[in-house]
Amino acid sequence: MAAKPKTPAPAGSDDATTKDLVVAKETALSTEVNELDELAAAGQEFKEHLGKDDMSIPFIQILQQLSPQCTKGQPEYIKGAESSQLFNTVTTERWNTRDDDDQPTKPIRVLPITYKRSFIEWVPRAKGGGLVKEWDVDQGLSIVTARNEANQDIIQQGSPYGTPGNQLNDTHTHFVFVVREDGSYFPAVLTMSSTQIKPSKNLNSMISDTKLSNGAVAPRFFALWSVTTDQRTNDQGSWYIWKFEKAGDVQSLGLMPMFREAKAF
Repeated sequence: MAAKPKTPAPAGSDDATTKDLVVAKETALSTEVNELDELAAAGQEFKEHLGKDDMSIPFIQILQQLSPQCTKGQPEYIKGAESSQLFNTVTTERWNTRDDDDQPTKPIRVLPITYKRSFIEWVPRAKGGGLVKEWDVDQGLSIVTARNEANQDIIQQGSPYGTPGNQLNDTHTHFVFVVREDGSYFPAVLTMSSTQIKPSKNLNSMISDTKLSNGAVAPRFFALWSVTTDQRTNDQGSWYIWKFEKAGDVQSLGLMPMFREAKAF
């Protein structure tokens, strides 16, 4: 049986098809815009009044060789997590701070907001571990400690504060905004003690030395700092410490809204 001949397309059908496609695309775009407007309006109308006390502010930590995120078998283990990476304790996001064959360095930038020094009392890990109390500077400096073989400060009998046998850490806490590549940012906390105290002091010194273009002393939340790590080694092993380098400022980078939010924080 002979094949039925194809009916030729009417003149101008290609133009009609194109117009139909354009109309359909414009309709879809219009629908998407309307939906986004509706969603945005609902986001404002039903926005919860959440404060800092209602949300978890992440800590940014340096993963070390024995960190549970790097240790198979631990509940916190994350496939691909490696020592020297920076780690967000809330989102579990990681950033590479050192180049290797597979993962190039991806430093983060931080805008320091406020800083405090305190002394943290801990139950030693061998006795179960756990946070006991945070002491202010005056109290912490009056606590009597002795350095043990593991280079830890242990509270002694007769100390006016603290429980004898517990560990005491001189701790520097930096409240910061972590700035993403697209300019968005979120609040976070960096805590430094023991061998990390020196990088903290270095950061504080660099912040104090930062000047505005007119020579005036810049506020703490003016300069942004790139965060990577340096490796340290001794007889007990190797570990990574914080490293900070200036990475611009809020004025030159067009981030004055973030500066104003930091000022109000």
